[in-house]
Formats: sequence, C-alpha cells, structure tokens
Amino acid sequence: MNRYCPHPPLRSLFLRARGARTAGLCLVMLASLLFLLPTPLLVAQDTADGVVMPMDTMLRLRTAPTLESEVLDGLKPGTELTITGRTKDSQWLYVRTPDGQQGWVVSQFVTISLDPAQIPALVDETLPVPHYDLPPEVVTNIQTIWARGQLLGVHPNYFSKVGDSITVSRFFLQPIGYGVYNLGNRYQHLQMVIDHFSALEGRDGTSSFNNVSLAAGVGWTSDAVFQPRFATSGVCAYQETPLDCEYRVMRPAIALIMFGTNDTSLLSAETYEYNLSRILDATIANGTVPIISTIPTRIRYEFETGRINEVVIELARRYQVPLWDYGAAMQWLPGLGLDEDGVHPSIPAKGVNGTADFRDENLYAGYVIRNLTALQMLDAVWRSTLVDFPLPAGG
Repeated sequence: MNRYCPHPPLRSLFLRARGARTAGLCLVMLASLLFLLPTPLLVAQDTADGVVMPMDTMLRLRTAPTLESEVLDGLKPGTELTITGRTKDSQWLYVRTPDGQQGWVVSQFVTISLDPAQIPALVDETLPVPHYDLPPEVVTNIQTIWARGQLLGVHPNYFSKVGDSITVSRFFLQPIGYGVYNLGNRYQHLQMVIDHFSALEGRDGTSSFNNVSLAAGVGWTSDAVFQPRFATSGVCAYQETPLDCEYRVMRPAIALIMFGTNDTSLLSAETYEYNLSRILDATIANGTVPIISTIPTRIRYEFETGRINEVVIELARRYQVPLWDYGAAMQWLPGLGLDEDGVHPSIPAKGVNGTADFRDENLYAGYVIRNLTALQMLDAVWRSTLVDFPLPAGG
C-alpha cells in the first residue's frame, strides 16, 4: 500500500495531485472520511491490495504475463501483495511482494481488495511511449552547436551523462554498454544509434553507455557540478569542476542532463533555473549539444516537481535545445513509475538485466522507460546532425 495515502480508493488521486502536497491533502481528506465512512471500511485501509489464495501449491511469480515466461519465485498461500498493474483483460496482475520482488501472477489465484477499475492496464498495443520529433528551430540550433563542437575537438561518437543518482545508477544505460538489451519489434531502428555510440571506447575502455560519469553523483543538486570538492580525485585537475572535468575527459558531442529531484526539497525553483542555465551555457560553449530532461514526480513534493519541470520546459524553449520529457512519460506507468521510496524510478522483474528490454510486455518500469526515451532522444539528435540521412519506415 502507498505509505503516504494508504486508502486504496484515494491513492491514485493523491499520486497524481498537482499544485498541492500529497501528504497534506491526504490527511485532510482522510480526516473528512472519519465522519463519512463506516468503521469496517476505515479498518480495511491496512489490508493488502491482494493476498495469494489458499491452494496446495505455490503461485508462480513470472517475468511477463505469459505461462511461457521465466519463473522468478513461488509465492506461498497467504502472501500479501501490492498490486500496481494488470493486463488489459485483467487475467494477469503485476505485483510486488513483501520482500520487494516484482513480477506477474495469474489473477484468478489472488483475492483482491482493490476496485479492479483502479488498477492501470500495462500491456497494450497502444502503450503511450513517446516518439520525439524535434522542432525545426531546435534542429537548426543543434546543427550549429554540433558543427562548432567538431571544430573544438568534441567526439561525435561520445555522449556524457550529467545528473544525480537517477543518472549515475547502474540501471541507466549501462546494460546497453554491456550488450544486455532487447529492442523488441517496435524499436529495431534504435540499433543504429546504439552502434554509433558504441563504436569507440572512451575512458576506462567503456563506451558512453556504460561509462561512469564524472559529472553525476548520488544526492547531487543542480549546483554540485560546479563545486570542485565533488570532482573525482586522480582524474580531475586541481580546482576543476565535475562538469568541466567530464567534458574535458570525454569530449562528448551530446550531454544527457537531468537534475531536479534533490532540488525539490533543497533549492528554490529560481535557484534551480539559475543553475540549469549555467549548465546549458557551459555545455553549449563546449560545443556539446545539451538534451535536458524533465524529472519524475517526487512523492510529497508534487508541487515542487511541477515547478522544476516548468523551468526545464521554459529553458528548452529559450535555448532552443532538445526537451526530453521523461517526467511526462512516467505518468502512464503504475505508481508513476516510481520505486517504493517515491523518489527513484521503478525496476523491472529481471532487475538490471531487464532495464533495457523494450518489448511491449516489459514497458511498465520507470528505468525501462528512462532508457528507452534516452535512446530515442539520442537518436533524434544524432540524426538531426546528418544531412539527407534516410529515416527507416516507421522510425
């Protein structure tokens, strides 16, 4: 159950609240319910979303909603489950177990305490994963930055990752660098951009995908990349900032930039705008094309998340650089694509080995969508730098 608003009929509303703190709104509405709802319904708040039915065997937890998919574990009768999704026909449920495992189970063997209409359908041929088409004025600006970068010595086969823990995480793009990915049927055209940015080895013999960025760190706010104390000793020069160090070492043609999750609780939107503007100025001056990303919703900081994303969208328009609207893509996912902590993206059933599996049945976790949309943005920007490049059908 959601820790901040445990009552099932209200949870989805609170997770999608805009302009107000979810926790505060939850308290007000739950207080009102004390006078409106019968006691048994109030007691039911603390029950699980679902419980494995009594049976003479264990219920199989699977990686996908098919009987042919890999079995992750067997769930004993009576196991309590948190339900975050279902197939369109409701024959399968996507669940989380008390020990944190996530996967699919057959719904007929689960006693459900939720209204089925509240459970989002996850597997659908019309899954709204965005496709990015860059505006003409952004394409023109990209080509100008790219051309200048080539004169300054940036490398067309490298990109950098700039951000906080959601960026430095091993779940973000690193599996692609190790060849652990599946493009499914819909995203085969992305193989070309993977090949391009995997062609040459960078620092420590890795490609850009699995390179450990010098400009990303756990707990970083948007000003951390300008503080020499966060620079990597032995790699960065004395008093060199993490951002300058990463750009000097990698010489990237593109930078994937996402800050803001930590800023929501520590910095004002005005300070964030100042910091992100500095990052954009430094990136463009380096001859590197910046791709700036909106952030996922942070539970209990929904209003601040919205303000941060407004700044990102406005700066993308002002600087005429590519906008990676990752925050919007997360809105379609169960639990807004968040892990239990309400901060980091959710992880698929296969863990790190599933975060770059882009088959339709796996497009339900926050890190999978982060990796897919990152590839789409890299692809869109890279193609925009090439003259008369033939686009594949449907690509």
